[in-house]
Amino acid sequence: MVMHTGGSIVKRYPLVWRLWISRFLTANAAGIGQFSIQWLATTFPNPAFALGYVNTFGSIGSILSSYIFGWLSDNFSPSILMVAGNVVGAVFTIGIGFLLRNQHSMPLLLILVFLWNVFIAITRAASRSLVPQTVDKEDLPTVNAWMGTIAPIQQFLAKGFAGILIATGLFHAFLAAGIVMFLSVFTLISPKHYPKRGTKSHKTTNPLLGLHIVWSSRLLRQMVIYTSVQNFGFSVFLGEYVLYLKQAANLSATQIGVGLSLATVGTVLSLIMGPRLLRSRSQMLVVVSPVLIAAGIAVVSLDGGMGGLVFGLFLLELGSGFANQTIGLIRQRTAPLEFMGSATGALTLLHSVLVPVAMAISGLIAVQYGTGVTMSIAWIVVLISVVFAWGLAKSVQGYLQDTKGDL
Repeated sequence: MVMHTGGSIVKRYPLVWRLWISRFLTANAAGIGQFSIQWLATTFPNPAFALGYVNTFGSIGSILSSYIFGWLSDNFSPSILMVAGNVVGAVFTIGIGFLLRNQHSMPLLLILVFLWNVFIAITRAASRSLVPQTVDKEDLPTVNAWMGTIAPIQQFLAKGFAGILIATGLFHAFLAAGIVMFLSVFTLISPKHYPKRGTKSHKTTNPLLGLHIVWSSRLLRQMVIYTSVQNFGFSVFLGEYVLYLKQAANLSATQIGVGLSLATVGTVLSLIMGPRLLRSRSQMLVVVSPVLIAAGIAVVSLDGGMGGLVFGLFLLELGSGFANQTIGLIRQRTAPLEFMGSATGALTLLHSVLVPVAMAISGLIAVQYGTGVTMSIAWIVVLISVVFAWGLAKSVQGYLQDTKGDL
Protein backbone atom coordinates (compact mmCIF):
# COMPACT_ATOMS: atom_id res chain seq x y z
CA MET A 1 0.00 0.00 0.00
CA VAL A 2 1.17 3.53 -0.77
CA MET A 3 0.94 6.15 1.98
CA HIS A 4 0.37 9.66 0.66
CA THR A 5 2.09 12.79 1.94
CA GLY A 6 0.32 15.78 3.48
CA GLY A 7 0.20 17.71 0.20
CA SER A 8 -1.19 14.81 -1.80
CA ILE A 9 -3.74 14.12 0.95
CA VAL A 10 -5.23 17.60 0.36
CA LYS A 11 -5.64 16.86 -3.33
CA ARG A 12 -6.86 13.30 -2.80
CA TYR A 13 -9.36 14.14 -0.05
CA PRO A 14 -10.39 17.81 -0.41
CA LEU A 15 -13.39 17.26 1.84
CA VAL A 16 -11.12 16.12 4.67
CA TRP A 17 -9.56 19.59 4.63
CA ARG A 18 -13.06 21.04 5.06
CA LEU A 19 -13.63 18.65 7.94
CA TRP A 20 -10.37 19.73 9.59
CA ILE A 21 -11.36 23.40 9.41
CA SER A 22 -14.83 22.64 10.79
CA ARG A 23 -13.45 20.60 13.69
CA PHE A 24 -10.85 23.29 14.37
CA LEU A 25 -13.50 26.02 14.59
CA THR A 26 -15.85 23.85 16.63
CA ALA A 27 -13.05 22.88 19.05
CA ASN A 28 -12.14 26.54 19.60
CA ALA A 29 -15.78 27.48 20.16
CA ALA A 30 -16.17 24.60 22.61
CA GLY A 31 -12.98 25.58 24.44
CA ILE A 32 -14.10 29.20 24.84
CA GLY A 33 -17.59 28.11 25.85
CA GLN A 34 -16.39 25.53 28.39
CA PHE A 35 -14.00 27.94 30.11
CA SER A 36 -16.70 30.65 30.15
CA ILE A 37 -19.23 28.26 31.72
CA GLN A 38 -16.71 27.37 34.43
CA TRP A 39 -16.02 31.04 35.14
CA LEU A 40 -19.74 31.85 35.13
CA ALA A 41 -20.34 29.18 37.77
CA THR A 42 -17.71 30.77 40.03
CA THR A 43 -19.80 33.98 40.08
CA PHE A 44 -22.80 32.20 41.64
CA PRO A 45 -23.44 32.17 45.38
CA ASN A 46 -21.60 29.14 46.83
CA PRO A 47 -19.41 28.70 43.72
CA ALA A 48 -17.99 25.29 44.70
CA PHE A 49 -21.52 23.90 44.85
CA ALA A 50 -22.43 25.58 41.55
CA LEU A 51 -19.36 24.22 39.78
CA GLY A 52 -20.06 20.70 41.01
CA TYR A 53 -23.62 20.73 39.68
CA VAL A 54 -22.70 22.41 36.38
CA ASN A 55 -19.93 19.92 35.65
CA THR A 56 -22.09 16.96 36.67
CA PHE A 57 -25.01 17.87 34.43
CA GLY A 58 -22.69 18.84 31.58
CA SER A 59 -20.80 15.56 31.70
CA ILE A 60 -24.05 13.55 31.70
CA GLY A 61 -25.19 15.38 28.56
CA SER A 62 -21.84 14.80 26.84
CA ILE A 63 -21.69 11.09 27.72
CA LEU A 64 -25.25 10.33 26.58
CA SER A 65 -24.77 12.31 23.37
CA SER A 66 -21.49 10.59 22.52
CA TYR A 67 -23.09 7.16 22.75
CA ILE A 68 -26.32 8.01 20.93
CA PHE A 69 -24.72 9.99 18.11
CA GLY A 70 -21.84 7.55 17.81
CA TRP A 71 -24.43 4.91 16.90
CA LEU A 72 -26.36 7.32 14.64
CA SER A 73 -23.19 8.20 12.71
CA ASP A 74 -22.87 4.53 11.68
CA ASN A 75 -26.39 4.54 10.28
CA PHE A 76 -26.95 8.07 8.97
CA SER A 77 -24.89 10.84 7.38
CA PRO A 78 -22.21 12.03 9.87
CA SER A 79 -21.81 15.32 7.99
CA ILE A 80 -25.51 16.16 8.39
CA LEU A 81 -25.30 15.33 12.09
CA MET A 82 -22.31 17.67 12.42
CA VAL A 83 -24.09 20.54 10.68
CA ALA A 84 -27.19 20.13 12.85
CA GLY A 85 -25.14 19.86 16.04
CA ASN A 86 -23.09 22.96 15.28
CA VAL A 87 -26.10 25.12 14.39
CA VAL A 88 -28.05 24.21 17.52
CA GLY A 89 -24.88 24.31 19.64
CA ALA A 90 -24.18 27.87 18.45
CA VAL A 91 -27.68 28.95 19.49
CA PHE A 92 -27.33 27.43 22.95
CA THR A 93 -23.86 28.92 23.45
CA ILE A 94 -25.11 32.45 22.84
CA GLY A 95 -28.28 31.65 24.80
CA ILE A 96 -26.34 30.76 27.95
CA GLY A 97 -24.56 34.11 27.94
CA PHE A 98 -27.69 36.11 27.03
CA LEU A 99 -30.14 34.52 29.46
CA LEU A 100 -27.75 34.47 32.42
CA ARG A 101 -25.92 37.78 32.05
CA ASN A 102 -28.29 39.60 34.42
CA GLN A 103 -29.55 36.79 36.65
CA HIS A 104 -28.18 33.81 38.57
CA SER A 105 -30.67 31.03 37.95
CA MET A 106 -29.17 27.64 38.80
CA PRO A 107 -31.99 25.55 37.23
CA LEU A 108 -31.74 27.52 33.98
CA LEU A 109 -27.95 27.22 33.96
CA LEU A 110 -28.10 23.44 34.46
CA ILE A 111 -30.64 22.95 31.66
CA LEU A 112 -28.68 25.08 29.20
CA VAL A 113 -25.33 23.48 30.08
CA PHE A 114 -26.79 19.98 29.74
CA LEU A 115 -28.20 20.74 26.28
CA TRP A 116 -25.04 22.58 25.25
CA ASN A 117 -22.90 19.55 26.05
CA VAL A 118 -25.31 17.30 24.16
CA PHE A 119 -24.94 19.24 20.92
CA ILE A 120 -21.20 19.89 21.34
CA ALA A 121 -20.61 16.13 21.57
CA ILE A 122 -22.36 15.50 18.24
CA THR A 123 -19.44 16.89 16.24
CA ARG A 124 -16.88 14.75 18.07
CA ALA A 125 -18.91 11.57 17.70
CA ALA A 126 -19.79 12.10 14.02
CA SER A 127 -16.31 13.18 12.91
CA ARG A 128 -14.70 10.09 14.46
CA SER A 129 -16.91 7.99 12.19
CA LEU A 130 -16.58 10.25 9.14
CA VAL A 131 -12.78 10.12 8.86
CA PRO A 132 -12.47 6.31 8.51
CA GLN A 133 -15.40 6.33 6.07
CA THR A 134 -13.77 8.97 3.87
CA VAL A 135 -10.09 8.05 3.98
CA ASP A 136 -8.38 4.91 2.68
CA LYS A 137 -6.79 2.75 5.38
CA GLU A 138 -3.21 3.43 4.30
CA ASP A 139 -3.79 7.19 4.59
CA LEU A 140 -5.41 7.10 8.04
CA PRO A 141 -2.13 7.66 9.96
CA THR A 142 -1.43 10.86 8.02
CA VAL A 143 -4.98 12.16 8.39
CA ASN A 144 -5.05 11.21 12.08
CA ALA A 145 -1.85 13.22 12.55
CA TRP A 146 -3.55 16.19 10.89
CA MET A 147 -6.54 15.88 13.18
CA GLY A 148 -4.20 15.57 16.17
CA THR A 149 -2.83 19.07 15.54
CA ILE A 150 -6.23 20.58 16.33
CA ALA A 151 -5.96 20.01 20.10
CA PRO A 152 -2.75 21.98 20.82
CA ILE A 153 -3.70 24.84 18.50
CA GLN A 154 -7.19 25.00 19.99
CA GLN A 155 -5.83 24.87 23.53
CA PHE A 156 -3.41 27.70 22.81
CA LEU A 157 -5.96 29.96 21.12
CA ALA A 158 -9.23 29.22 22.91
CA LYS A 159 -8.18 29.37 26.55
CA GLY A 160 -6.12 32.52 26.24
CA PHE A 161 -8.74 34.20 24.05
CA ALA A 162 -11.49 33.19 26.50
CA GLY A 163 -9.62 34.78 29.41
CA ILE A 164 -9.25 38.06 27.51
CA LEU A 165 -12.92 38.05 26.44
CA ILE A 166 -14.14 37.35 29.97
CA ALA A 167 -12.12 40.35 31.19
CA THR A 168 -14.17 42.55 28.82
CA GLY A 169 -17.48 40.94 29.76
CA LEU A 170 -18.63 37.34 30.18
CA PHE A 171 -21.35 37.67 27.52
CA HIS A 172 -18.72 38.62 24.94
CA ALA A 173 -17.03 35.22 25.43
CA PHE A 174 -20.28 33.29 24.89
CA LEU A 175 -21.15 35.44 21.87
CA ALA A 176 -17.74 34.86 20.27
CA ALA A 177 -17.96 31.10 20.89
CA GLY A 178 -21.41 30.93 19.30
CA ILE A 179 -20.34 32.89 16.22
CA VAL A 180 -17.25 30.70 15.69
CA MET A 181 -19.32 27.56 16.03
CA PHE A 182 -21.88 28.83 13.52
CA LEU A 183 -19.12 29.68 11.03
CA SER A 184 -17.88 26.08 11.21
CA VAL A 185 -21.08 24.98 9.47
CA PHE A 186 -20.12 26.70 6.22
CA THR A 187 -16.90 24.69 5.91
CA LEU A 188 -18.92 21.46 5.86
CA ILE A 189 -21.32 22.56 3.14
CA SER A 190 -20.04 21.35 -0.22
CA PRO A 191 -21.55 20.45 -3.62
CA LYS A 192 -19.56 17.21 -3.40
CA HIS A 193 -20.78 14.37 -1.22
CA TYR A 194 -18.52 12.85 1.38
CA PRO A 195 -17.46 9.52 -0.11
CA LYS A 196 -17.92 6.37 1.92
CA ARG A 197 -15.63 3.38 1.93
CA GLY A 198 -17.28 0.04 1.47
CA THR A 199 -18.22 -1.82 4.65
CA LYS A 200 -19.47 -5.31 5.31
CA SER A 201 -22.94 -4.24 6.33
CA HIS A 202 -25.24 -1.44 5.24
CA LYS A 203 -28.11 -2.41 7.53
CA THR A 204 -29.17 -0.35 10.52
CA THR A 205 -27.26 -1.68 13.51
CA ASN A 206 -28.49 -2.51 17.00
CA PRO A 207 -28.03 0.47 19.36
CA LEU A 208 -26.37 -1.91 21.87
CA LEU A 209 -23.82 -3.19 19.33
CA GLY A 210 -21.05 -0.88 20.57
CA LEU A 211 -21.36 -2.22 24.13
CA HIS A 212 -21.26 -5.79 22.77
CA ILE A 213 -18.05 -5.04 20.85
CA VAL A 214 -16.35 -3.66 23.95
CA TRP A 215 -17.56 -6.47 26.21
CA SER A 216 -16.34 -9.11 23.72
CA SER A 217 -12.77 -7.78 23.74
CA ARG A 218 -10.58 -8.53 26.75
CA LEU A 219 -8.20 -5.75 25.74
CA LEU A 220 -10.98 -3.16 25.51
CA ARG A 221 -12.36 -4.27 28.88
CA GLN A 222 -8.95 -3.77 30.48
CA MET A 223 -8.66 -0.37 28.86
CA VAL A 224 -12.06 0.71 30.17
CA ILE A 225 -11.18 -0.24 33.76
CA TYR A 226 -7.93 1.74 33.62
CA THR A 227 -9.42 4.82 31.96
CA SER A 228 -12.45 4.84 34.27
CA VAL A 229 -10.24 5.14 37.35
CA GLN A 230 -7.96 7.69 35.71
CA ASN A 231 -10.87 9.76 34.42
CA PHE A 232 -12.48 9.72 37.87
CA GLY A 233 -9.47 11.39 39.43
CA PHE A 234 -8.98 13.71 36.46
CA SER A 235 -12.64 14.78 36.66
CA VAL A 236 -12.32 15.59 40.36
CA PHE A 237 -9.56 18.00 39.32
CA LEU A 238 -11.52 19.45 36.40
CA GLY A 239 -14.56 19.99 38.60
CA GLU A 240 -12.99 22.58 40.86
CA TYR A 241 -9.63 23.68 39.44
CA VAL A 242 -10.92 27.00 38.09
CA LEU A 243 -12.34 27.93 41.50
CA TYR A 244 -9.12 26.79 43.20
CA LEU A 245 -6.99 28.96 40.94
CA LYS A 246 -9.36 31.89 41.33
CA GLN A 247 -9.74 31.79 45.12
CA ALA A 248 -6.73 29.96 46.58
CA ALA A 249 -4.13 31.08 44.04
CA ASN A 250 -5.76 34.49 43.41
CA LEU A 251 -5.31 34.22 39.64
CA SER A 252 -7.47 36.17 37.19
CA ALA A 253 -9.34 34.73 34.22
CA THR A 254 -6.67 36.15 31.92
CA GLN A 255 -3.83 34.58 33.93
CA ILE A 256 -5.55 31.18 33.99
CA GLY A 257 -6.23 31.39 30.27
CA VAL A 258 -2.59 32.25 29.53
CA GLY A 259 -1.43 29.38 31.73
CA LEU A 260 -3.67 26.94 29.89
CA SER A 261 -2.40 28.24 26.56
CA LEU A 262 1.28 27.92 27.49
CA ALA A 263 0.70 24.35 28.67
CA THR A 264 -0.02 23.29 25.08
CA VAL A 265 3.72 22.79 24.72
CA GLY A 266 3.08 19.50 26.52
CA THR A 267 0.45 18.49 23.96
CA VAL A 268 2.74 19.35 21.05
CA LEU A 269 5.59 17.37 22.62
CA SER A 270 3.30 14.35 23.07
CA LEU A 271 2.37 14.49 19.37
CA ILE A 272 6.06 14.53 18.41
CA MET A 273 7.21 11.82 20.82
CA GLY A 274 4.10 9.65 21.02
CA PRO A 275 4.19 7.77 17.68
CA ARG A 276 7.89 6.90 18.07
CA LEU A 277 7.42 5.74 21.67
CA LEU A 278 4.41 3.62 20.70
CA ARG A 279 6.62 1.77 18.22
CA SER A 280 9.47 1.11 20.63
CA ARG A 281 8.29 1.71 24.22
CA SER A 282 4.52 1.15 24.22
CA GLN A 283 4.47 -0.61 27.59
CA MET A 284 6.38 2.22 29.24
CA LEU A 285 4.13 4.85 27.59
CA VAL A 286 0.92 3.29 28.94
CA VAL A 287 2.29 3.39 32.52
CA VAL A 288 4.02 6.77 32.32
CA SER A 289 0.89 8.57 31.07
CA PRO A 290 -1.10 8.49 34.36
CA VAL A 291 2.09 9.20 36.35
CA LEU A 292 2.58 12.43 34.39
CA ILE A 293 -1.08 13.40 34.81
CA ALA A 294 -0.95 12.80 38.58
CA ALA A 295 2.31 14.74 38.87
CA GLY A 296 0.83 17.65 36.92
CA ILE A 297 -2.23 17.91 39.16
CA ALA A 298 -0.02 17.64 42.25
CA VAL A 299 2.23 20.49 41.09
CA VAL A 300 -0.77 22.74 40.36
CA SER A 301 -2.33 22.01 43.76
CA LEU A 302 0.86 22.22 45.85
CA ASP A 303 2.48 25.27 44.24
CA GLY A 304 -0.50 27.58 43.79
CA GLY A 305 1.36 30.15 41.68
CA MET A 306 1.60 31.01 38.01
CA GLY A 307 4.82 29.04 37.57
CA GLY A 308 3.31 25.95 39.19
CA LEU A 309 0.20 26.32 37.04
CA VAL A 310 2.17 26.38 33.78
CA PHE A 311 4.56 23.55 34.70
CA GLY A 312 1.83 21.41 36.24
CA LEU A 313 -0.47 21.80 33.24
CA PHE A 314 2.49 21.06 30.94
CA LEU A 315 2.98 17.68 32.66
CA LEU A 316 -0.77 17.06 32.60
CA GLU A 317 -1.06 17.84 28.88
CA LEU A 318 1.97 15.67 28.09
CA GLY A 319 0.50 12.71 29.97
CA SER A 320 -2.97 13.23 28.52
CA GLY A 321 -1.55 13.39 25.01
CA PHE A 322 0.28 10.09 25.47
CA ALA A 323 -2.80 8.46 26.99
CA ASN A 324 -5.13 9.65 24.21
CA GLN A 325 -2.80 8.35 21.50
CA THR A 326 -2.48 4.96 23.16
CA ILE A 327 -6.21 4.58 23.78
CA GLY A 328 -7.07 5.82 20.28
CA LEU A 329 -4.70 3.35 18.63
CA ILE A 330 -6.06 0.42 20.65
CA ARG A 331 -9.59 1.40 19.62
CA GLN A 332 -8.68 1.73 15.92
CA ARG A 333 -6.95 -1.65 15.87
CA THR A 334 -9.63 -3.50 17.81
CA ALA A 335 -13.03 -2.11 16.76
CA PRO A 336 -14.48 -3.11 13.33
CA LEU A 337 -14.30 -0.24 10.84
CA GLU A 338 -17.96 -0.49 9.82
CA PHE A 339 -19.02 -0.15 13.47
CA MET A 340 -16.40 2.40 14.54
CA GLY A 341 -18.99 5.00 15.54
CA SER A 342 -20.91 2.57 17.75
CA ALA A 343 -17.72 1.22 19.33
CA THR A 344 -16.33 4.72 19.94
CA GLY A 345 -19.62 5.85 21.47
CA ALA A 346 -19.69 2.83 23.78
CA LEU A 347 -16.07 3.38 24.84
CA THR A 348 -16.77 7.06 25.54
CA LEU A 349 -19.76 6.04 27.66
CA LEU A 350 -17.79 3.46 29.63
CA HIS A 351 -14.65 5.62 29.95
CA SER A 352 -16.77 8.43 31.36
CA VAL A 353 -19.47 6.60 33.32
CA LEU A 354 -17.95 7.74 36.63
CA VAL A 355 -17.28 11.33 35.50
CA PRO A 356 -20.64 12.78 36.69
CA VAL A 357 -20.11 11.08 40.06
CA ALA A 358 -16.60 12.53 40.29
CA MET A 359 -17.84 16.01 39.38
CA ALA A 360 -20.55 15.87 42.05
CA ILE A 361 -18.15 14.53 44.69
CA SER A 362 -15.58 17.21 43.89
CA GLY A 363 -18.20 19.89 44.53
CA LEU A 364 -19.26 18.36 47.85
CA ILE A 365 -15.65 17.98 49.03
CA ALA A 366 -14.84 21.56 48.02
CA VAL A 367 -17.85 22.87 49.96
CA GLN A 368 -16.96 20.91 53.10
CA TYR A 369 -13.16 20.93 53.10
CA GLY A 370 -12.01 23.42 50.46
CA THR A 371 -10.71 23.17 46.91
CA GLY A 372 -7.16 22.36 48.07
CA VAL A 373 -8.33 19.02 49.49
CA THR A 374 -10.20 18.33 46.27
CA MET A 375 -7.03 18.84 44.23
CA SER A 376 -5.06 16.46 46.50
CA ILE A 377 -7.65 13.71 46.18
CA ALA A 378 -7.61 14.13 42.41
CA TRP A 379 -3.91 13.41 41.92
CA ILE A 380 -3.95 10.52 44.42
CA VAL A 381 -6.78 8.76 42.53
CA VAL A 382 -5.02 9.26 39.17
CA LEU A 383 -1.87 7.79 40.70
CA ILE A 384 -3.85 4.73 41.82
CA SER A 385 -4.86 4.16 38.17
CA VAL A 386 -1.19 3.31 37.45
CA VAL A 387 -1.90 -0.16 38.88
CA PHE A 388 -4.53 -0.77 36.19
CA ALA A 389 -2.35 0.88 33.55
CA TRP A 390 0.35 -1.69 34.29
CA GLY A 391 -2.10 -4.53 33.67
CA LEU A 392 -3.10 -2.97 30.36
CA ALA A 393 0.55 -2.38 29.45
CA LYS A 394 1.36 -6.08 29.75
CA SER A 395 -1.49 -6.87 27.33
CA VAL A 396 -0.60 -4.29 24.67
CA GLN A 397 3.13 -4.94 24.66
CA GLY A 398 3.91 -6.06 21.12
CA TYR A 399 0.28 -5.60 20.05
CA LEU A 400 0.81 -1.89 19.38
CA GLN A 401 4.14 -2.55 17.73
CA ASP A 402 3.07 -5.21 15.24
CA THR A 403 2.28 -2.90 12.35
CA LYS A 404 4.46 0.18 12.06
CA GLY A 405 2.55 1.50 9.11
CA ASP A 406 -0.51 2.07 11.25
CA LEU A 407 1.24 4.69 13.36
